[in-house]
Amino acid sequence: MRARIISHPLHAHFEANIFYNGRRERDSGVGDRKFCSNLQNSGKILKIPLNSIELIMFPEGKEKVVKNSANAHSGPGWTGLVVVAIVLAAAAGWGWAVFSPSFSVFGMVMSPPDGSVMVDPNTPVKLDVVGIGTQFAEIELREAGGTVITDQKNLKHYTLNSPLAFGKSYTVTATVKRPWFMQEQTRVLHFETAAIPILEGGAPQRTLAPDGSLTLRFDRPVGKLEADSALDITVQPDAARLSFRLLAGHYEQNQTYPLRIKWATENDVPLPGFDLNVTVPHPISADANLRGAQNIGSAIPLQITFSEALANREEAGHQIRIATQNGNEISGKWNWISENRLQFTPKSGWPASSTIKVEPTGEILSTQGGRPEPPLNFSFTTGTDRRIFVYLDTQTMVALENGQTVQTFKVSTGKPKTPTVAGSFYIYARFPIKTMKSKAKKGEKGHYIVENVPYAQYFHAEYAFHGAWWHNSFGHPASHGCVNMSTREHNQRWPNVEEEAGWLYRWAALGVPVTVVGATPSPPPPPQPSTSIAME
Repeated sequence: MRARIISHPLHAHFEANIFYNGRRERDSGVGDRKFCSNLQNSGKILKIPLNSIELIMFPEGKEKVVKNSANAHSGPGWTGLVVVAIVLAAAAGWGWAVFSPSFSVFGMVMSPPDGSVMVDPNTPVKLDVVGIGTQFAEIELREAGGTVITDQKNLKHYTLNSPLAFGKSYTVTATVKRPWFMQEQTRVLHFETAAIPILEGGAPQRTLAPDGSLTLRFDRPVGKLEADSALDITVQPDAARLSFRLLAGHYEQNQTYPLRIKWATENDVPLPGFDLNVTVPHPISADANLRGAQNIGSAIPLQITFSEALANREEAGHQIRIATQNGNEISGKWNWISENRLQFTPKSGWPASSTIKVEPTGEILSTQGGRPEPPLNFSFTTGTDRRIFVYLDTQTMVALENGQTVQTFKVSTGKPKTPTVAGSFYIYARFPIKTMKSKAKKGEKGHYIVENVPYAQYFHAEYAFHGAWWHNSFGHPASHGCVNMSTREHNQRWPNVEEEAGWLYRWAALGVPVTVVGATPSPPPPPQPSTSIAME
């Protein structure tokens, strides 16, 4: 099969001589309109637009060459242009060769497309020519600011596999040419790579909030965000995906944990991961006056002193349960007696001869997020029901145990100008030996310092039971306000007196109620707490 096609680009005379199986067919026409030649091929009709010249097919045959020739026509003011194209097609089997619009299509394509934004910089940049015989004369890829990434010449295809930078604008200037038709075209294409969102604060050192959370805020929306850490992080983004709350699970206090962030843009472009060092809150101390105490009296309140202010201060007492060992909850009142000291006073005193358990029912946190260490989980025990009564009119002290009098002593209370305080109290501090001194300074009236005072048991402010080896006038007021008792300790003048102060020290304990009355014995009212010691 042979074909000859004569075509003028603008005003054409068409002549097609088609030889098929030795028979010549001729189609011709004049004009700049589309002209189609009907080619019969095994019962098929192929319409060939001759102003878009391309060999579509030819059937099998020994001679499979198509020749195209063109003669220019000249006229007034016209210079002809002759286009000659020789297309060689070879096929086996069916023997198809295709005429398509490739001669009329001319240009280039780029991936990513021109004008693209938020492009993955790790995706290869590809440029391809369009149209038969088209090739690149030159390709230049330039980063905004002038840096040339590549400059290539005379190629049909270009791929940049090396990654580009995030958050940059790029310009591609490419020139394509097709020598057959003396065609040339230069295009300037643009695209932008995805920008990395900026993390507020920037610094990798972070600290968990009191609720165990860490908040990351960015200057633009973020897509996927995952946190890889031993902190067992749960990620909670806000609706705009500008803020992410990272909630930590279980963690050891006073530790720093590495945190790896894996994330992507809102259009799923993977972003470079980054690391944070997350410091969890340091623990706080919670010193309890009765932690591990044994044999205490019924009146002393439980006091817990925290090393830092609490975040949930008003709810702290509701986060602690106090009960006996068999589970009976002890009712009472919680109140703050200082900035960081919380007190529980049992309503009817601690039950005698019991084990009292203290345990948290909720989370107690400092304003910095620290938890008590060691935890508020401990116990203490109470002794028998012991009570002390002091009668000022008879200068007598009576010790009762489980409602029965076990000892009665003659004592010396305060002199008229320094009387012993009356009221209901409890023993809040005990010292086997103590140095006592007055509030008055040296040289001032009433100044004194007494060393080696034995068996001191304080029941209110500077008032205490203690042994007095410097006099033997028990049964008469003789002190600066304390309750003096006989003792053999350091007693050189009366070494054979009864050791009454020692007996009371061994029998009593912290928390034993003390009632001081003027004359008539009466059941002791509920004890009033006191924690200060004026005498040293």
